[in-house]
Amino acid sequence: MSHPAFVYDAGMLIALDHQDRTAHTFHQALIRLDHPPVVPLPVLAQVWRPGRWTPLSRCVPQCTVFGTREARVAGCGPCDVGHLESDAKRAGQLLALAAIPAEKRPDAVDALAMVIAARHVSSVVVTSDVRDLVAYRDALPQAEQSVRVLPVSGLAEFMSGKRVTV
Repeated sequence: MSHPAFVYDAGMLIALDHQDRTAHTFHQALIRLDHPPVVPLPVLAQVWRPGRWTPLSRCVPQCTVFGTREARVAGCGPCDVGHLESDAKRAGQLLALAAIPAEKRPDAVDALAMVIAARHVSSVVVTSDVRDLVAYRDALPQAEQSVRVLPVSGLAEFMSGKRVTV
């Protein structure tokens, strides 16, 4: 795969659900790449709300919902295999080790999103919780700390070629 896997955290799904124009443009660009955006199953559970139709009803089917049988992506081992027991254990380890900001509580969904991103050779987590995700990333073993974190608020700059990932 020539492009990184983009893993959506809840902040990106919320931006799409609120019909944020920049988030939508970014999403449309990603679905044309060789790897669709990745939505961890618990992230979808955090954001999805019942209703006849929401913007997520259109966006989610264009993504790989990680951990489901439908998540297979040709040439992507992590998406083909799905969750492993070790993913849960690694997320728990990140919860114990991460230097989360004092005003925040450890978040298993964020930790699992980082574990899923780290399983990909190259990945970017798109989030509104940059400090939290960076803390989980920095708690990974050194060899896996190449995961980049992209703030939802920086999508326009990122699309214009500016370096805004952490």
